[in-house]
Amino acid sequence: MVICDKRGRILATSNPPDSRIFDGMTIHDAHLVGVELEGVSFNDSDLRGSDFSGADLYGASFMGANCESCKFVGVDLRSSRLYGASFRNSDLSDACFGLDQMGGAVAISGVDFSNAKLDGADFSGAVHDETTVFPEGFYAHERCFPPKT
Repeated sequence: MVICDKRGRILATSNPPDSRIFDGMTIHDAHLVGVELEGVSFNDSDLRGSDFSGADLYGASFMGANCESCKFVGVDLRSSRLYGASFRNSDLSDACFGLDQMGGAVAISGVDFSNAKLDGADFSGAVHDETTVFPEGFYAHERCFPPKT
């Protein structure tokens, strides 16, 4: 799998090439609008300035990823792994962090959403810890609930 910028220039190739693994890579300003990226791994990658708007990121892994100043408008992040990632200054409007089809919750730990735009984002069922930083005025307790047992 390859990732390109808006001009079609290749920015990264998955490792191995037939996988969806982009761990530890620097991939600035990627253009992934509307792309099906289910299960992709961006662990410890630097994705600053990339546009994922409308992408299917179901089950994606962003552990330790730098997603600052990215666009994630309307993305599906259900079942994703969000640990120690930075989404500072990113637009996550209408993103779905809700329960997956089997009732599984997104676990959010140590994520930095400082100055992120979260208008219309669905956190119903998502679980976060005290190390997660939300934008000023965003009341996570009203949008993040432990899954029903």
